[in-house]
Amino acid sequence: MFLFITQNRLFKKIKAIYVKELKELRRDRISRIIVFVVPFVMMIIFGYGMALDVKHIPFAVLDEDKTQLSRELIYKFINNKEYFRFYKYAYSQNEIIKLIDKNIVRFGIVIPSDFTENLKNHKTSKIQVLIDGVFPYRADVIKSYVTAMINNFTLEFNKIDLSKTLKINIRYWFNENLENIKLTTSGLLAIILFINPAIFASLLIVKEKESGSIYNIYTSSISKFEYLFGKQLFAVSVSLINFVIEFLLIKYLFNIPFKGEFLTFFFATFLYILVSTSLGLLMSTFLKSQVSAIVGISVITIIPAFLYSGYLVPVSSMSKEAFIQAHIYPTFYYLNIVKMNYLKGLNISLYTINSCILIIFYIILFSTTYLLFKKKEK
Repeated sequence: MFLFITQNRLFKKIKAIYVKELKELRRDRISRIIVFVVPFVMMIIFGYGMALDVKHIPFAVLDEDKTQLSRELIYKFINNKEYFRFYKYAYSQNEIIKLIDKNIVRFGIVIPSDFTENLKNHKTSKIQVLIDGVFPYRADVIKSYVTAMINNFTLEFNKIDLSKTLKINIRYWFNENLENIKLTTSGLLAIILFINPAIFASLLIVKEKESGSIYNIYTSSISKFEYLFGKQLFAVSVSLINFVIEFLLIKYLFNIPFKGEFLTFFFATFLYILVSTSLGLLMSTFLKSQVSAIVGISVITIIPAFLYSGYLVPVSSMSKEAFIQAHIYPTFYYLNIVKMNYLKGLNISLYTINSCILIIFYIILFSTTYLLFKKKEK
């Protein structure tokens, strides 16, 4: 009976904290913007901006040969509309250079006047390709595309049947079309759900310090656990709403298929949000203003989320020091779950390992917050 009464009181106090925060959110327009608008804007901006796929590349051609073979080569590029976009025939090499300088085209092809003659006489025939090298990654991708197209043309001209000597059958697992947007867009869940919930959770306490209403908590009968857990429960519930919105955006706006099990993915996301909100609560024990909370949380979440999660660079390719740092941050483990659900499908053993690590992060962060938070005036 005593246990039931104690549990009932605990529930009522936590509920009171939750309802209080809900009412304040309704009144505070700035908080609503931070909670709902900022994650949406981040998803739209980064979802399109971080797509690294190089397609529809504008190019120009200088055909000095003007033969059937040179036109066939040019038409191969023109007809490949997924990766190339023909701009114009140039009259000189200088015109191509000017088009590249003005960012009108990304590369130009110069076919010399002896192109067909050399091919028919089985001599080396040179083709000049001028590529905009301002962005090395894009230039390297363009080079590989152009090289593949020219090599394919050469094989067709020489009528070499490679199937009789060598048969290459390549299949890319998990991301068949090698579309970067599948990873960059779905991976934003790990970024946004680490940054935004942490900032929001920290503001729930910091704004009370700033306004002075925290003294009501110092003098009340509510315990540290009830206060912290009530705050976190509200931050988690709001962040889960954001997760559902972002999940729908990824699926229906960016057309990224989901290959995993939603319930297990939702549970892992719930654990991850517990971790990020615990980090926000932990930081709020040191911070005293909303500005410092936003700046401080942003610094300690944005850099690790982008650099050490495997979002931009595979963790396995990092230096030894960076590799170790990546395993210190929870973003790395949740991103593993994201990649699993969006690209590979559910692997229950890997899912369990990464989820258990997130639970350990939560226990450590929340316990530290509980020990450091002092329910008294300093």
